[in-house]
Amino acid sequence: MQIQSQENAMTEIALALAMGFFSIMVLTMVSMGVEPAAESDAIQVLKLAAPAQSDDTAGAIHPDDEDVIVIYHGGRFLDRTLEPLDPGAIDPGKRVILALDAGLPVEQALKIRSRIANSRLIVSSLDDRWQAALAGRIGEKP
Repeated sequence: MQIQSQENAMTEIALALAMGFFSIMVLTMVSMGVEPAAESDAIQVLKLAAPAQSDDTAGAIHPDDEDVIVIYHGGRFLDRTLEPLDPGAIDPGKRVILALDAGLPVEQALKIRSRIANSRLIVSSLDDRWQAALAGRIGEKP
C-alpha cells in the first residue's frame, strides 16, 4: 500500500509541474503577440535571402519609384502594370520586390525566388488590392 501512495504523490507532482510549465508557455506566447499595424502603403515582407550588412530587418518597407516590383501569379512573372516580365531581364542594380501568393508552399516560393538573380531581392505576399487587380485582369481575358 505504501508504494502505491508514493507513486500517486510523484504523479501529482509531475502533473503540477507540467501545468506550471504549460501556463508559463501560454503567458509567454500571449505577451509576445504583435499588435496589428496601422493602414499604410507599406508592404509586409519576409526576407528569404541572406540579409546584407546595411539591410533593415524584416518588416514593413516602403517601395520607391526606382524599385522593380515583380508579381508571380498563375505561373508567370508580371511587372507592376501586370504585363508579362522576363525575370532574367531585371536590372541587378535595383532593389526587387517579389510579390507571391501567400498560399504558395515554401519550397515553391524558394524555387521562384531563385529565378531572380538579385542580391537586393525582397519577398512579399500579395495583399488584397493586388489580388483584386489580378482577379480583374484575369476576368477580362477570354
